[in-house]
Amino acid sequence: MERVRHVGPSLAGGLKRADAPVLGIRRFRLLWLAQIFAHTAQNATLFTLLVLVVGETGSSIHGSFLVLSYVFPSVLFGLVAGLLVDRWRKRTVLLITSVLRMGACLAFILVSPHVWLIYAINLGFSTLGQFFTTADAASIPALVPRNQLMSANSLFNLAVTGSQFGGMVMLAPVVIKSFGYDALFIMAALFFLVATVLAYRLPEIEAEEELEAVNGEQPLLRGAATEMWRTLRLLRNDVASNIALLQMTVSSSLVLLFAVLVPRYMQSVLQVAPSDAVFIFAPTGVGALLGLRALPWFAHRLGKGPVVVAGLVGIALCLLALGLVERIADFMEGTESLNPFASNGRVAGLSLLVALTMALTGPLGFAYALVNAPAQTILHERAPAEMRGRVFASQLVLANLVSIGPLILVGGVADVYGVSPVLLSIAAVVLLAAAVSVFHEGRERAARRLAEASSGGAGGEPLSFGAAPHPPLGDGRSVDTTRGLG
Repeated sequence: MERVRHVGPSLAGGLKRADAPVLGIRRFRLLWLAQIFAHTAQNATLFTLLVLVVGETGSSIHGSFLVLSYVFPSVLFGLVAGLLVDRWRKRTVLLITSVLRMGACLAFILVSPHVWLIYAINLGFSTLGQFFTTADAASIPALVPRNQLMSANSLFNLAVTGSQFGGMVMLAPVVIKSFGYDALFIMAALFFLVATVLAYRLPEIEAEEELEAVNGEQPLLRGAATEMWRTLRLLRNDVASNIALLQMTVSSSLVLLFAVLVPRYMQSVLQVAPSDAVFIFAPTGVGALLGLRALPWFAHRLGKGPVVVAGLVGIALCLLALGLVERIADFMEGTESLNPFASNGRVAGLSLLVALTMALTGPLGFAYALVNAPAQTILHERAPAEMRGRVFASQLVLANLVSIGPLILVGGVADVYGVSPVLLSIAAVVLLAAAVSVFHEGRERAARRLAEASSGGAGGEPLSFGAAPHPPLGDGRSVDTTRGLG
């Protein structure tokens, strides 16, 4: 494994100083920009399809069906995608999936009045996205030095969050309102074209001998089941990776659920058009940018695990407040001293209800930004280079598998009981995830102190699951998951 560990620094050889900005690494910068354009186009397309389907059918349930057609391919093909990404050249995967998704956007123009055809194309569109996202995440450790993984993952998650905000909240609503659905699909196709060009300019990400070692293990089809089982077994036996997977699964699922709920929330709670989400949820993006900017500082002082827990608690509190926003607004309106809009009912055209919502979305974005990057860094640090595709594919599969049940129910529950009870339920689940993280990390710290005491206080570096020379975890070893920046 020493050979594999040195791939990242050698590829990042353009750096003159170890502490140079991570965006100074040309290879990483190209990957990062390709990610921004591809994910922005993907999120804008998903939001457009949601608005289109709900508009055609008049039901939130069809919105849930649309999102299900988006997540279902991950459950079926996700682990296979991870295995293939490990065995194929990642640059080629990024190129082909970008070109094919560009074609899918143009196909949406032709079938846009027909809801069931939209579902069918969306299945293929999502499958391609699974391959792109897995290759994208698995490439990062090969392009940057280990000591810059936190910075690289912060930028990675900045791109993910920014593309969600830019695609769903800014680009799609503005283009749809101004020019219509077809214009958005054309713009998304152009974004995928730019991503294709950027991916084409990337060098090969993995070394030739690395691919030969992986592909020489077993024939692809015969070895697929064995390799996927091996990955799941290693993840199951490594408590630190399990916690990181749980945290990333919760945060990824929140995005899908929020995508379903936002149009309904705009209509039933705020009583404004869904296309105005660009203005009302703009503070989410600002908060996320600030959170990602502050993340390295927090992680250095508190450690990655506590920062993620703080983010989960912050998300839960914001969702709780958003679920109760109508009651909070009613209370403030009934108390003149607490109502800043008492004189004329509106300020800058905003009602108290809308203003409260905007005030809560900023902290929501900030808290969300604290979750993914530290958890993803833990997985990058622990996963062997030849298994990164499978590890991150497993995370995507788990996130989408966990989301299927809520996505089936959330549209119907929101239609019958309203959005607020759904938001309160989601807040409770996020708090539960935070509590589970604290519990397991407490057990790990206690086990580590016991091991250090029994060995005379000798510490050590965190073990990397499945990486030589250490055997796979699962034999009762303790793992240091609370280190700060490496």
